[in-house]
Amino acid sequence: MPKWFELSACDETFLETAPFVRRFSVPLPVSAETAWAELTRDNTLSWCTFIAGSRFLTPRPFGAGTRRELSMRPSAVKATEEYFRWEEVPGLRYRNTFYVSGFTVPGLRRFAEDTLVEPRASGSRLTWTFAIEPGPALRVPLRLGAPAVTAGLRRVVAETETHLGRIASG
Repeated sequence: MPKWFELSACDETFLETAPFVRRFSVPLPVSAETAWAELTRDNTLSWCTFIAGSRFLTPRPFGAGTRRELSMRPSAVKATEEYFRWEEVPGLRYRNTFYVSGFTVPGLRRFAEDTLVEPRASGSRLTWTFAIEPGPALRVPLRLGAPAVTAGLRRVVAETETHLGRIASG
């Protein structure tokens, strides 16, 4: 049984004020509904190199208060996520935002993620925002390792873009 470390809750303002914020916006070749279905399905992100799988801990329909567990590679690193925003407005936007409430690696104070999918004339657009506040022991390492962390997040976005591209052409 892994040891869990509790992280602090946050709200949407953290997505702008965190010490480390990365936002990626990419066009997708699938409809917003298809992209959203893939991003909110069971075992989502398993197509990503760094993600072993995920499972929702709360039943559908999802909304604010939904909880999910994410397992990462290459080790048995896990995170529990608590959604404080869940919006599904067909034809306009799909959005959810969570903070990580528990992590099996020490050193983070807060971590939040915002996923926004909007329809476009052709396909959709995914805007993904990641916000991190390290604890004191990780402040310098995160600052020095920021390019590597950014590259890892960019890879998750690119692999998601590739996965959805395969759906569009399949």
